[in-house]
Amino acid sequence: MFHAPTKEDYKAVSDLNRGIMKFEGADSPKVVTISTVLLLGSITALIIWALQAAYALN
Repeated sequence: MFHAPTKEDYKAVSDLNRGIMKFEGADSPKVVTISTVLLLGSITALIIWALQAAYALN
């Protein structure tokens, strides 16, 4: 049966292990670094693509 989480349920859980990040190690430095690199790389790729599309740079 489902019960609402209490403060005791969250004592040993970091803030990043809540919500959509409900897996162990979600806040480990390795996962955070990989996520950051993927995010910034994607943003950079989109900016470069947008500049090439807008200004026809070669």
